[in-house]
Amino acid sequence: MKILFINLSNQSSFLENTNKYSKYIGGRGINQKILFDTVSPNSDPLDPQNPILFGSGPFVGTLVPGANRLAVDFKNVINHGIGSGNSGGQFAAEMKYAGYDHIVVTGQSEKPIYLFIHNDKIFFRDASRLWGSDTWETENWIRSNEKDSRIKTLCIGPAGENLVKFSIIVSDKGRAIGYGGSGAVFGSKKLKAIAIRGTLPITVAYPEKLFEKVIQFNRDVINKSREVQLHRKGGTLLPYLNPGENRPHGVRNMSDEFWPDDKIKQISRERIDQNYTIRKHSCFNCPMYCSHIYEINGKRFEGFQANSFRSFASNVDCTSLPDVMYAHALTNLYGLDGDHVSNVIAWAIECYQHGILTIKDTDGLELTWGNGKAITELVKKIACRKGIGDILANGLYEAMKIIGRNSSQYAVIVKKNALMEAAMRSHKGWALGILTSAKGGGHLRGAPIQEQQNLSPAVSQELFGLDDISSPTSYQNKAELVIWQENYKAILDCLGLCALMSMWVDVNIYRWEDIIEFYYFVTGKEITVDEFKKIGLKMNNLERIFNLLHAGFDRKDDLPPRKLSEIPVSKGNYQGERLEINQWNQLLDEYYQIHGWDITSGRPTRETLAALELTDAVKILEEKNLI
Repeated sequence: MKILFINLSNQSSFLENTNKYSKYIGGRGINQKILFDTVSPNSDPLDPQNPILFGSGPFVGTLVPGANRLAVDFKNVINHGIGSGNSGGQFAAEMKYAGYDHIVVTGQSEKPIYLFIHNDKIFFRDASRLWGSDTWETENWIRSNEKDSRIKTLCIGPAGENLVKFSIIVSDKGRAIGYGGSGAVFGSKKLKAIAIRGTLPITVAYPEKLFEKVIQFNRDVINKSREVQLHRKGGTLLPYLNPGENRPHGVRNMSDEFWPDDKIKQISRERIDQNYTIRKHSCFNCPMYCSHIYEINGKRFEGFQANSFRSFASNVDCTSLPDVMYAHALTNLYGLDGDHVSNVIAWAIECYQHGILTIKDTDGLELTWGNGKAITELVKKIACRKGIGDILANGLYEAMKIIGRNSSQYAVIVKKNALMEAAMRSHKGWALGILTSAKGGGHLRGAPIQEQQNLSPAVSQELFGLDDISSPTSYQNKAELVIWQENYKAILDCLGLCALMSMWVDVNIYRWEDIIEFYYFVTGKEITVDEFKKIGLKMNNLERIFNLLHAGFDRKDDLPPRKLSEIPVSKGNYQGERLEINQWNQLLDEYYQIHGWDITSGRPTRETLAALELTDAVKILEEKNLI
């Protein structure tokens, strides 16, 4: 297993074996360990010597269904804590076929370049002519220039070049590596893209047993899953929209969770497919086949999912389907985090509605709810840092400080990052997983969908050791459930498995016993559930310490934004629900106790870290008087 280190400053590279990091398995685990060991707490996120790391887990590139995820880790540009993304597509598998489990990029090029990696050959190509190109144009040009249509890419668009703090890297034209400004890291390094082509074999320990297991797993688990069928038919958007207004949404800058059916029906899966869908699409070796390619205004794009609906429909109260689709297309092509774009635009609209921003501030744009043309124009301005877009491009936390005028009262922020999620008042476990997430929000860490799946007490006891998790609005058992999900998701990220193909969505998919069996057939190594869980705990503690050292985050940063605790849901099934502060603090106490963290500060304790063999972290915290 190899780690490829590339220095852009002197255009050099070297290899290292992964053996010294074997306790972290791969993917996000090894990435986070290297990040923790090499990045100074005092460094700027865009310091040329800071690394950006790409990890492909041991399952990726094999026949294991849904194993295609690429873990991407770096220092967060927005809040200086953990920057972490995870994408599907084809790149991670191609990395394995080129001979690499991890790629670590440091340094800064003097001029725009793209990396082309072809097995053991590393090329530093001039990308000056690509500077300013969108993500689709960039991949198309690189494939043409290298005369190989099978090349896989990671690209940035104009937003990354312009160092927009919530710009992203786009994998294979449509897979967003969001949360933390990965695109700005590339842009600061003058790195337009990484292109890769691999032709080397991957070996597994027991190929015949693996093959038999894959056939059985697809037949008896995947193909019998109702959730898989829904996602095959309409991606994440179809199951998300099925409950209609009974589903809690993110509405008008997170001021509510209720969005009525008459509005939802105007952004339906059926209307999208009738007017914009070109074809269906899939990540590498994924039987779920849940993505689509779309076209609008002559531009093709990918990835309109549940998050896209919240971003450009409910959260900005827009029911114009062409504008909703076009806004998402622009984030795909320009390379922007749709969640943060939505939040900062919705905040600007609310400020405009209350007279904090004027039409002079907004470059003549009428920022009213549902004004799709103004919304798409703001997306362009942010990507290009023009006019008010230059302020918004700094992220919501900095933008509210620049604007001032008491604009912070409308900002929805956790750990200095903009928050754009559904069900944040009504679903207590979901909210806890998001607000405690080390990456600064986001539902792809500890947020448990299982609390909304109507599981019986017998099933929840069998799977999670919890008596009852069936009521989303209950605080009971949610701390334990979130920690279970944190550890489970950490292992998925280490192995390279997609969360949509897991117990997160369907409790019958990739239970621990299946993961253990696949792990043995692929690696030849035996491992227990407890050993897996310990690795998950180690990773989550390491990320918690990174945030403490680099950003000063502790208990105060796990509290809900004002809107979520003070403004209840207005209508519908969850009318009146909010995050009541006293109960939230009790929930945090319980969460910290189970983790073995100090209740007062939310910081990991010496005893907990010693039990996890994180002795180096203990020493660092002792030197800083933080333990």
